[in-house]
Amino acid sequence: MKRASLLLWVLLVWAIPAKAEYRAYLLEVYDHILGKQWEAATGFQPDHYIVTHGGGNRLSAIIKATWMCWGDLSRYAPVCKMPPTKDPKFEVGDLLEVTLKKHMTESWQGRVELSLWREDLKSNVYGLRFGKEKNLYGRYFEFDLKLIEKGLTKIEVQTDQPNAPPPQAVDQAGNPQAGAAPVPTTPVTPGVNINNQIP
Repeated sequence: MKRASLLLWVLLVWAIPAKAEYRAYLLEVYDHILGKQWEAATGFQPDHYIVTHGGGNRLSAIIKATWMCWGDLSRYAPVCKMPPTKDPKFEVGDLLEVTLKKHMTESWQGRVELSLWREDLKSNVYGLRFGKEKNLYGRYFEFDLKLIEKGLTKIEVQTDQPNAPPPQAVDQAGNPQAGAAPVPTTPVTPGVNINNQIP
């Protein structure tokens, strides 16, 4: 009897490969001492990331995106890639208006910084930066947004010439926009994550 139980236990443990899942985060991190910011794709929640990378007196972080991954992060494995959108209505760079009723950001206009498919929510989610609202950042479902203007894509011009022209605005096909002003390259100031409707 003991032998049969032991054999059954060994078969159950070793015969079925276990698949773990974890939540991945894309964080926007600010170093208040050095005055720098960066994005970090990690398995740490923002509060854990801050504690393990310098502390709350030095760093602050907001969640730009979050998604589920299969596997584990042992042996310093990187997080899985952010899932692409499925049949997206909007693209990165588009100017959108928030149509979410009775929300503090209702009728605010912002540019799409990122988009992803959230399998757990069965929806595309868009990250918007509100330039006119102190560079605040929020995440929204596709059905809570309305297109105002198709976006311009920024092209970085790399040159060794000191008097080179600034990057130019282009359309979605990569063609220069006639009469378009150079794309501004102002740094983003530390913002506040105003999103509270998407987990």
